[in-house]
Amino acid sequence: MKPFLKLLSLTLSLLMLLGIMGCDSSKDAYIYFELPATPDVLDPQTASKDSELLIIKNIFEGLLRKNSDGKIVCGVAENYETDGINYTFTLRKNAKWSNGDDLTAKDFEFALKRAVSPETKAPFVSRLLKIKGAEEIHNGTADKNTLAVKATDKTTLKITLKEKDEYFEETLTSSIAMPCNEKFFKESAGKYGLFADKLLSNSSYKITKWRKDTFGIRLYKNKEYKGDFEAQNAAVFLTCNDDEPIITKLEKNSIDMAFIDCSLESDAKKLGLKTSSIQNICWFLTLNNDFSPDMRKSLNMMVGGEVYSKDLKEGYNTATSIYPDAILGNKSATGMTAYNKELAKSLYKTEVEKLENKKFPSDITLYYYDDGNIKSVVTDIVGHWQSNLSAFVNIESVSSSELLINELKTREYKMAFFPVRADTKRAYEYLEKFGINSNDLALSQTEILKNNNIIPIMFQNTVIAYSPALSEVVSTGEDGYIDFSFIIKTE
Repeated sequence: MKPFLKLLSLTLSLLMLLGIMGCDSSKDAYIYFELPATPDVLDPQTASKDSELLIIKNIFEGLLRKNSDGKIVCGVAENYETDGINYTFTLRKNAKWSNGDDLTAKDFEFALKRAVSPETKAPFVSRLLKIKGAEEIHNGTADKNTLAVKATDKTTLKITLKEKDEYFEETLTSSIAMPCNEKFFKESAGKYGLFADKLLSNSSYKITKWRKDTFGIRLYKNKEYKGDFEAQNAAVFLTCNDDEPIITKLEKNSIDMAFIDCSLESDAKKLGLKTSSIQNICWFLTLNNDFSPDMRKSLNMMVGGEVYSKDLKEGYNTATSIYPDAILGNKSATGMTAYNKELAKSLYKTEVEKLENKKFPSDITLYYYDDGNIKSVVTDIVGHWQSNLSAFVNIESVSSSELLINELKTREYKMAFFPVRADTKRAYEYLEKFGINSNDLALSQTEILKNNNIIPIMFQNTVIAYSPALSEVVSTGEDGYIDFSFIIKTE
C-alpha cells in the first residue's frame, strides 16, 4: 500500500474509533437535579427529610440494594444465606470507603448498634426492632453490645432476628442500615454528616462539595467503588432555589431533572420532557372529639367524591381507601363511609337539636395545608356543608404539612386537612403514623375509620420530570427517589 493510502486508512480508522467513543458521552456527562428542599444532615442513621434520603440513596450502599427493576440484590454483600431468622452476609473483598479505607463487616456492626441506641434518635429505628436485642437496647434496658449483630471477621457479618420479618431485606437497602466507619465517625467529633469533609461514601457517588450559603451539592463518581452499580455519568450537581419556576428551568435546560407539581405532568410532556410518577400520598380530613360521633358521621357522609371530584387537578384522584398504590395497589373500601346526603341531613338535624343553642358552632376553623391545588377542594367541602346542613366553617391555611401530621394521632385541631406520604411498602410503618401497630391492612383500616375522626379524601402522585437527553431514569422504591447510577445522559 502506498504511504499516502496507509496514512489515509490510519486516519479514517482513528476517526471511526473516536466516533464510536464519542457516542457514549454518558461517562463524562454532568446531571443537574433541583432538590425540593435543602438537606440538613446526611448521616444515614439520623436523616429523615426527602432531600436527605435521596442523596443518601446515591452515596451509600447497604449490604443489599435494589437494581433497576426494583428487585433486591446484593450490594456490599457478595452473597448471603438465611433461614428467615439467621442471616450470614459475606462482603466483597474489594469494598472501599471513598477515602480508600477498607469497608469491613465491623462498619455494619457499628452502624446497626448505633442506629438502635436511644441516644441516636434514629427516625426509622422501628425497621430494626426485630433484630434480637434491638427493642431492649432502644428502650434503654440493655447495652448496645448485646445486639445480635456480629462481625466474625473482616468480610463476614451475622445477624439474628427474634422472629421472621418479611421486610428485613428491604430494610437493609434503606438509610437506617447503611454502614458507618467508627474511626471516622469519632474523629468527626459530633459533626458527622453535617459537612462534605465529615462524610465518607461507599457507593456510586461521593460528595466533593456542599455549599450551605448559596446551596449546592456536588456528587462525583466514586473511583473507589468497585461494585455492580458503577455510575454511568461523571457527576450530579444538586441545587435548590426558587429564582424561577421548576418547569421553566426544565424547559430552558438549566436543569435536567426535578420533582414537579403533579398537576403539571401533562404540561411537562407537551414541552417534550419525560416523566415518572407514583401514587404514594393520601390526603385526610380529621375531625376531633369536640364533635359528637353522629355529628362526625353526618359531616363525613357529606364529603364524597361527588362533592369535590370536579376540582381535582391532574395527579389527584378520589380516595377509595386509606392506602395509596405504594402501599396497596388492589385497594379495599373496608370501613369507608359512603356519601349519603339525605341520611346526613337527618342525622345532622338530630345532633344539632342536642346542642345548647340548637345550631352548629360558629367558631369552627378547618386548618389545611395548600400545595397550590388544594384550596378549591377544601372550599367545595365546607361549601357543601354550608348549603346542605347550614354548618358554617372557616378555613385557614398553614405553611407546612408537617405542622398537621400529628393530627392523625392527637387531633389537636377540631378540623384539619393534610397529606400523608407512604415512603415504602412497609404497611406497619405507614400505619404507625395513625398510632396503629399492625400489619393487617383491612383490620387497621376499619379501626382507623370506624369513629369518623379520620376521613380519606384523595390520592396524589409524586412526579419527577426530566430531560429527553436522559434515559434509564428509574425509581427503585415507593418513595419516588431516583438512583442516579443507572442514568445515561446523551448530549
